[in-house]
Amino acid sequence: MKADRAASVVFLLASVVFWTQTYGLQYNGFVFPRAVIVLIILLSAGLFVQSMVRKGDEQKAFLPANIPYVLVSIAIVALWIYFLNILGFIVSGVIFLSILTVIIDLGKPNLTAVLKVVAVHTALVVAFWVTFHLILLVPLPEGYLI
Repeated sequence: MKADRAASVVFLLASVVFWTQTYGLQYNGFVFPRAVIVLIILLSAGLFVQSMVRKGDEQKAFLPANIPYVLVSIAIVALWIYFLNILGFIVSGVIFLSILTVIIDLGKPNLTAVLKVVAVHTALVVAFWVTFHLILLVPLPEGYLI
């Protein structure tokens, strides 16, 4: 639980730094960042209190057996970032989210499970694209394939 306590203190300190960065913003510009900062402060305070109350419940959060999955996931995310402007938001999102899910899944992947994963991620990424690109007019990376 020492890691939880340290993480909560780090997030509390980072929230103070982030809060000071919102002073120069206009009223409409600082409402959302400050709301997110307040949420981070509340969650960090809750984590700190929880780590103080549960003293006998020690567990290892980062097991050595998980290191290969973490390293592969980091490599896949780095490749995703690289290919984002080449393949586009939708295509790269579906491909790399599906790959990450299949790799991290503990069961043996079969064709039906992989097709379900691809279908769910396609719907999710398209929903994000419609929401941000078409409705909110947020520019998303557009590669050669969308």
